[in-house]
Amino acid sequence: MSTVEVTRDGAVAVVRMNRPEVHNALDPAALDLLLQTVKATTADPDVRSIVLTGGPRAFNTGEDLVAAASLTPDQMKAQAAQFQELATALRFAPQPVIAAVGGYAYGGGLEIAVNCDARIAADNARFACPEVEWSLTLSNGSSVLLRQLIGEGWTRELLLFGTVLDAASALRVGLVTRVVPVYDLEAKAVAMAHQAAQYAKEAVRLTKELLNADPRPWQETLDAEAAAVLEGFANEELQQRLRTFAERKHRRADN
Repeated sequence: MSTVEVTRDGAVAVVRMNRPEVHNALDPAALDLLLQTVKATTADPDVRSIVLTGGPRAFNTGEDLVAAASLTPDQMKAQAAQFQELATALRFAPQPVIAAVGGYAYGGGLEIAVNCDARIAADNARFACPEVEWSLTLSNGSSVLLRQLIGEGWTRELLLFGTVLDAASALRVGLVTRVVPVYDLEAKAVAMAHQAAQYAKEAVRLTKELLNADPRPWQETLDAEAAAVLEGFANEELQQRLRTFAERKHRRADN
């Protein structure tokens, strides 16, 4: 049984982390497989949207600390680099990526989730950053992304005090945008992914590039947005959609 599984539902790919015996914690082999799977999936031109999920009891709990105890400093450094590469692959994927979170999203698991474009939580979801309890600190961009999502106050409470957020609290503070019954989690996430999958790929890619850009002066923002619009208009998929829309309008007018 693979520690990472991929299924397809039309243009939607579901990437499932599958180490339930350790709450989907990632040892070096599982991390490498997840990274390679995400990279291959995001590079697939037929994939228009992605759902990343675990099981009903755990989304992901970060690094497998039992395995980490036997790693050398060089191996730890290599594993940290792979985690960073995974976060980057998710955040800068050309497709929308939805984290469907059931059960625990702790430590590196929460860091993986915040690098996705959207987060849907099952009603049994729990979110926490227990790194300080282990004399560790957060990583993978989450010191910035958490503040963007939930603000300075809640970020500090999560990181410095070990607060655990249940699904309702995560929705209230803005960490997730939807809470659904655990039995309905994957179906709801896939339905949301299909909604995004119907849109023009180039429009989605360019929108993500704008959203992921570092803060810049106002005029640079306007210029970047204008350049993206012009690039989008030159795309054949958009041109075909415009032609279809115009033809439909003309037919209605003729009737």
